[in-house]
Amino acid sequence: MSDNCGASLHELIEKGETDKVIEALSKEDSNVNSLDQNGMTLLDVACFKGNPRLVNFLLEHGADPNDNNHKEGYRALMFAAICASPDSPDICRALLSAGAKTYATNSINKTAAEMAAFVGQHECASIINNHISVEDIEKIVHPRGKESDEIFPPEFCRLVYEITRTHQIHPVKIIFNIHDSAIVMKYRKKFLYVIDRLFEKQLRSKESNEVMSLKLWIILSVLRESLKFVDEHADSGRSADQLFYVYAKFLLKMSSDDLVRPNLETLLRNAIHSFPYHQSLLFESLVKAIAQTKFGQLPDAYSYLMQGLFGIRLAAEPLCATCGAVSAKKRCSKCKVF
Repeated sequence: MSDNCGASLHELIEKGETDKVIEALSKEDSNVNSLDQNGMTLLDVACFKGNPRLVNFLLEHGADPNDNNHKEGYRALMFAAICASPDSPDICRALLSAGAKTYATNSINKTAAEMAAFVGQHECASIINNHISVEDIEKIVHPRGKESDEIFPPEFCRLVYEITRTHQIHPVKIIFNIHDSAIVMKYRKKFLYVIDRLFEKQLRSKESNEVMSLKLWIILSVLRESLKFVDEHADSGRSADQLFYVYAKFLLKMSSDDLVRPNLETLLRNAIHSFPYHQSLLFESLVKAIAQTKFGQLPDAYSYLMQGLFGIRLAAEPLCATCGAVSAKKRCSKCKVF
């Protein structure tokens, strides 16, 4: 594809002509990494315009998420991070899944997460800061590569990745992510082991990460309690996926007089207090904050967690009343069953 054709594709993306762009790129001689006069790739423009359909198409057809030809050093993840589109969080996730580097900086030495926070895209900043790569998980699951003692299916690593990469740590959301997965029940011991190793790695590496450590501990605690509930009710005649839903409903149970969900509050308070690294400043501040609120009163433990892990601004976003999903009104679409 000629440079002129490449430039015209950039213009079509700017105008929102997605179908025309996809049609042109479906030809054999197309170049998904063509540049405009500023060094922007097609993926860069699609990210900046907040076009998730085109972003996914480009990534599937070989677009480089780490191209750094832009004259100011901006990359696709940076453009997605500063785009004021409601689809920006999903675009950031797609780029990260495709291998976008979170530590890359632009000409003013800013990362994508720093730029997202600067322009008020706090969910994007949290998604980027809380990312764990598939490669990190693979190193734990298969420490000797193809020569490892046991080889697990690709779906196993993918599920661990989906569970740990997110900033959405509400217990009900975690349960939703695993309830219908046969992988969890088949490889439950290894599943918990891998997440435990990821957790331990955060504070034992040269660059410790208290936020990531506590986040993974909460996820691990919820998974352990969920599986414990399934084990305790194994003779009920219900399948594991049904029991996960029963446990979710148990956590959500509250009376008309309750200000918080007591079972959920108990789970989160216990998870926080059982965090093994008591010297952590984040742990100390959370425990002190929660201690000031009598059980059953607001703010609840989840609010403290969101604020401590992801900052006041993200915690102030509207949350799904059921699963804690960010930017949801009352209940998100997946939670209507409750």
